Amino acid sequence: MSIFAIHSRPEEGPEAIEAVPERFVWSAFLFTPFWALAKHAWAFLALWLLVVAILAIAHAQIGVEAAATLYGLFALWSGFAAPGIINRTLMRAGWLAHGDLAASDRETAERAWLERVYGAAR
Repeated sequence: MSIFAIHSRPEEGPEAIEAVPERFVWSAFLFTPFWALAKHAWAFLALWLLVVAILAIAHAQIGVEAAATLYGLFALWSGFAAPGIINRTLMRAGWLAHGDLAASDRETAERAWLERVYGAAR
């Protein structure tokens, strides 16, 4: 079982649902800037650019190993922070947050939320 944060856009009908799993996101860890672009997380992408620029400038003073370690820690933090970043990005885009729901997968979470809000399908 995983915890999913449920978001919707009621004006677009009951199909406009997004269930964001509250777990480590490997793609945000391994491919941070591409993940941010894919998720339209522009503020996070700007933060990534700032961190990379600072580390590129500071590597002469702190050493390449220290700069690489600091980038690795930032990437690790990105993997853990990704669900919150996605949640904030959705809310800025006009999606409504409806709380958390425990489910085995994303489809089950969306179906459970629809049944709770609109009733069971017949």
